[in-house]
Amino acid sequence: MNNWERFNERSENYDLYRPRYPGELLDFLEKETGLGMDSVVADVGSGTGLLAELIIQSGCNLFCIEPNEGMRFIALKKFTGNKLCTILGGTAENTSLHSNSIDLITVGQAFHWFEPKATRVEFKRILKQNGQVLLVWNTRSKSEEGMNGAYERLVKEYSKEYHASGMRATNPNSINEFFGGIYRSFSIKNLQKLDLTGLIGRYLSASYAVKENDPLFIKIKKDFTDAFERYEVKGKVSIEYETEVVLGKIEM
Repeated sequence: MNNWERFNERSENYDLYRPRYPGELLDFLEKETGLGMDSVVADVGSGTGLLAELIIQSGCNLFCIEPNEGMRFIALKKFTGNKLCTILGGTAENTSLHSNSIDLITVGQAFHWFEPKATRVEFKRILKQNGQVLLVWNTRSKSEEGMNGAYERLVKEYSKEYHASGMRATNPNSINEFFGGIYRSFSIKNLQKLDLTGLIGRYLSASYAVKENDPLFIKIKKDFTDAFERYEVKGKVSIEYETEVVLGKIEM
């Protein structure tokens, strides 16, 4: 199974129930990269367009590159009529974009699925001379308390392929090698509030989640419901994230 095929049948839950990216991220990019109406951006591994929703607000020309057909379909519906956004099938290792054409490459919640060496070659090919790369993840906080702690315990118990959350699924050495050692990183607090349907949908959006037609899912749903009832306030639970940001140029 290719990495992008892991999200077959998960695209709707992904679009509905994954956390969005905070507005502070767009402010940062506009200040630090000059992102704006004259920019050409490639959002690689763009999924259903969650990061693209934020980036397109800058007025840039945006290419969304996504190999998963189901996710592309949702993005196409989302951005229908937006002349600034083009949705393309492709991978990080083979984007199909022109050489020396891109000012900024953005990667939301996807870098850990790429083959780093081939991606590095491809990104260097399509970037303009002073182009930059943004890697960003919404990573659940490590708190053992509240809904965060309960969520972590449940996915560890039931999901054999669980690979940790967000940036923690990535080997730090791979980021250093990818950029050549020159990049900046920081994090932004991010909070997601979910009702019970959203909480279960959030779990089902993950590549490691047990599918709804699996007999085990009945017990998983009950345990998530119990956790929701324990921690809900006014019909919603809160999941805390760190939006982890890495920005840099690919050095030789």
